[in-house]
Amino acid sequence: MENDKVCGNPPKSKETKPETPESLQRLLADAITYQLPLTDLDLILKGGANVNGKVTKGLRPLHYATFVNSKETVSFLINNGASVNLTDDIGYSPLHICARKGYNDVMQVLIENGATINFCCNEDESVQESSRSLGYLTLEPLNIAIDHNHIDCVRLLLQSGAQSGNKYFMGYEINLVPLDHLQCLKLLIDHGADPNTRNRCGITPLMKACREQNIKAVEFLIEHGADLDIECPPRFEQKRAIHFAIQVGNLAITEILLKNGASRGRSENYRYSPLHEAIVKDQVEICKLLIKYGSDVNERSENYATPVMLVCGTEGLNNRKQLLEELLSNGGEVNAFSDHVSYTHPYLPPLTEYLKLEHEEAEFDIVSLLVKYGAKVSFRGTRGMMHVRDPHGILSLVKKYAQKEDMFRLFVESAFYFDIDGIKKNEMLAPEVKQYLVTLGSAPRDLKQLIRMSLQRLLGTCFPRKVQLLPMPPFLKAYLLFNV
Repeated sequence: MENDKVCGNPPKSKETKPETPESLQRLLADAITYQLPLTDLDLILKGGANVNGKVTKGLRPLHYATFVNSKETVSFLINNGASVNLTDDIGYSPLHICARKGYNDVMQVLIENGATINFCCNEDESVQESSRSLGYLTLEPLNIAIDHNHIDCVRLLLQSGAQSGNKYFMGYEINLVPLDHLQCLKLLIDHGADPNTRNRCGITPLMKACREQNIKAVEFLIEHGADLDIECPPRFEQKRAIHFAIQVGNLAITEILLKNGASRGRSENYRYSPLHEAIVKDQVEICKLLIKYGSDVNERSENYATPVMLVCGTEGLNNRKQLLEELLSNGGEVNAFSDHVSYTHPYLPPLTEYLKLEHEEAEFDIVSLLVKYGAKVSFRGTRGMMHVRDPHGILSLVKKYAQKEDMFRLFVESAFYFDIDGIKKNEMLAPEVKQYLVTLGSAPRDLKQLIRMSLQRLLGTCFPRKVQLLPMPPFLKAYLLFNV
């Protein structure tokens, strides 16, 4: 050592570690991330870094340059041999990053240099299987850009050949567009996407917009060719868009659909008309709206129930009286019934259906309303051994109302038939009630009662309104309507 100093030889230094390929890749990635000058990147590449080499988790230098949105660095790497289509370990290419972040300028550079735009169902051998699978799982660049509402990126991708009709596991591209992203939706339609395409659950974009109560999307889709009366396919409930609007109780959307010509009737493939749907959903205002637009108040459901039968035979309706008033005042038949016996759906006349509800006790106001409109009351059993004996028969249902004086008196006053033998054999009625009914049924009816029943038959539906037009004193009109 002393000789070295004397001779002027330099001291021996510690040996420096040579750079490994991994450390060079890390150095290049850090230089890109911190956006060092391109001359520094050039030195690192010349020092042995691989422009297409992996850094971590399959990420390449071009991924890092894209992530920091450096158009100059991206161009520099491409000019130095970077492949624009290499992916990370999960199949993301630099173009996927642009689509997620909304980097339109970098996306333009990548596309100009041959970036793959369509991964879903791409048969090109150069497209890795991981990327192809990503496409199927709705991670196409176009889908990502739409999901993040990057409108310029969506436009650029479509103009550059992105498929507007990509099919994914849950449906087509247009089925997956968030409905608040209307400009993206318009771009898809402008580039050939069908607004009537159904998703995996059979739902069209218009049905989706109705269900999500997105009025702007509903109006937009109608303006751009959405079919208002297309149905869900047979493996699902074959509802139309208007059924979805009614189910969520959206009056405004329902009216938009009706104004634009949505069908008001029941299709042969779904059990309910829109009016039936409004009834089971307890929607009074929608019911009024449908009637205003011409819905048939006596149309039968798939199980042969009219709207009035459905109102009276559906458990749990909070607005039963209002619904009933609306239907009856607009011509609903108060004595309609079906010959098809059902244990799950209303098939008897409205009054009988109402009295036989299991979880509700009949209210006088509703019974009175039905009777005023001409509901037939028969003190006879409803069913025989094998078939319906008398659809209007309430004998088996009247027991729990025998102690309610006003209700029982109304039944007796409006009854058109008393089955004397049936009453005598009935074991559910108290002896004094049976004797009262037998005595009443054995005597001739008053002439005024017979006239009232005859007028009910002659005048038919909307009986109270027609009574008010008759040339007779008010007290007689009151009698005809059971108001005395």
